Amino acid sequence: MGEAILNNQSALNQMTLRKEKLNLILFLEGRLISLLGTNLYTFVLALYILKTTGSGLSFAFSILAGMVPRVILGPFAGVLADKLDRKKIVVLLDFLSGGVVFGLLLMSYLFGLQIIYIYVVTVLLSIISTFFDTTISASIPNLVTEKRLNKINSYSSAISSLTGIIAPVIGGILFGLISINLFLLLNAISFVISAISEMFIDFKLVKVENEENKGAIDTKRKVDFKSKLSIIIQDIKEVFGFIKNNEVLYILVKFAFLINFVMPSLAVNLPFIINNVLNMSTVQFGIIETSISVGLLLASIIIGTLPEKDSKLKSFSLGLFMMGICSVLIGIPTIPILRFINNNIFFIFYIVIQCIFGVCMITVNVPIMVSIQKFTPDNIRGRVMGIVFALSSGIAPLGIIFSGLVIDIIPSYIIPILSGIVIIICSILIRTNKAMKGF
Repeated sequence: MGEAILNNQSALNQMTLRKEKLNLILFLEGRLISLLGTNLYTFVLALYILKTTGSGLSFAFSILAGMVPRVILGPFAGVLADKLDRKKIVVLLDFLSGGVVFGLLLMSYLFGLQIIYIYVVTVLLSIISTFFDTTISASIPNLVTEKRLNKINSYSSAISSLTGIIAPVIGGILFGLISINLFLLLNAISFVISAISEMFIDFKLVKVENEENKGAIDTKRKVDFKSKLSIIIQDIKEVFGFIKNNEVLYILVKFAFLINFVMPSLAVNLPFIINNVLNMSTVQFGIIETSISVGLLLASIIIGTLPEKDSKLKSFSLGLFMMGICSVLIGIPTIPILRFINNNIFFIFYIVIQCIFGVCMITVNVPIMVSIQKFTPDNIRGRVMGIVFALSSGIAPLGIIFSGLVIDIIPSYIIPILSGIVIIICSILIRTNKAMKGF
């Protein structure tokens, strides 16, 4: 009798393991197709706008159109992810993305591809992406067991890095070989394929216990006298309260908010240093920009194959510390006393720094994502993810704007060095914080 029970349990475990592996494969396949399609759309349509208008301002508007919805709608996306069936949301949104791109194709055939159409579709895709990313991130702990959270997040980051590397290459080739309409058709099909693969994912493979017993927020409450918007706003306020009451999450969110203000300044400063101060070629600049994605990809693959550690504090704080060091080093070559050094040496220097930077970003980003997924109850995970994404996305443009305003006023090495010092201080404060011992 006992042996039969053990055999049944073993068979059940084997079946769960097979489903978990299938979930992992289908999830990563869907992410690869979806992200590649999104990155190709962004790159090719940006080229089209620049080629058609010749205006940097028009290009800037397209970037802004993609950023603003994510900032505004992030918390609301989290509410939706917690209230509705996440599988249905994910599948529906990928089908909807394909429909939106197909709509742009139809408009292009009927009236020609107008810039205003691209702006509208970019806004719509950004809205869809905001809800999709929040929902899929909140669903990950239900797709695989806890011991594989590190693996699935690392491989997901690897796919993001890989598509970031190959999308410009593929996009550049496609832009020169096929018509923009054929590209839009292929892009629409990619979203549909992604949606179909997601239909076979088991979004309830890993069930969680009733989180309300752990003091989580009750999302089932009845509030007849409030409007739906008021309920949503109240939900968001309560999630802020949950984050504040969870010491580890609160510390991570605070430092992430500060770092996401400081880090984007490098997105302005590095191109300015390479192109305007050191006067390197566009080819050299492209290689330097790509090298960070190489670091991201390598680190994602390596971390995904390593066994998950119980404590991530040491590697997390070390990665953050090294990011600060890399930031400081980015500014060093522009110090006047070092300008006698040949640019080819600086070229190699920046490739190495960017690769290291990419590796460190993964050692920081993956533990944050895994920790949020592990420490947050299932019934509010979507809202927590939505708020974290919104805060990160919202503060980043302010850092870019601030850096853009002062870059022509102060020496170019000041901002990277100061940014690096802030990040180093953050890493030390996190490492020595007693509340982070359980991280």
